Amino acid sequence: MRYRNLLLAAASIGGLVVATAAYAQPAPEADVEAIVVTGTRIARSRLDTVAPVDVVDSAALTRQATPELGQALANLAPSLTFNRPAITDGTDSVRPASLRGLAPDQVLVLLNGRRYHTSALVNVNGSIGRGSAAVDLNSIPTVALNSVEILRDGASAQYGSDAIAGVINLRLREASSGGGASASWG
Repeated sequence: MRYRNLLLAAASIGGLVVATAAYAQPAPEADVEAIVVTGTRIARSRLDTVAPVDVVDSAALTRQATPELGQALANLAPSLTFNRPAITDGTDSVRPASLRGLAPDQVLVLLNGRRYHTSALVNVNGSIGRGSAAVDLNSIPTVALNSVEILRDGASAQYGSDAIAGVINLRLREASSGGGASASWG
């Protein structure tokens, strides 16, 4: 009985392995230039870096039509997650942002290249990043930003253990004159 089951399993595995022919695509014509597919919704930076850096400008942030900076960045950057927890604790008011699915306190947030403070709220219960204190990205309005640089790889060698998931650098506008106004309703 055992030998029969083993023989039946070997025969079924042998039947699954079927050789199929692979056909090559025809070579492109000589006048076709190279086509680069990035697979993302935003332009990559032209910085000379080894790690991938996403640069989101203020025009892209305002096109998102949301007052929440975290939600606008989550719409534009594929690696950033900005969840909406349902009444677990204080995370419904200070929503944690995470990179690559890691804890929110493993994302370093910089404001003009300097460390930005974390909130005083420690996530408890069943919320995202349990036991960590996240940065409140919504404390900075999107209209105050010139650009946002997101380093999607870990950078703990340069910045320390709070940059294991990556770094978000918020660049403020630096105009000495002028101004603007915006209004929203709903």
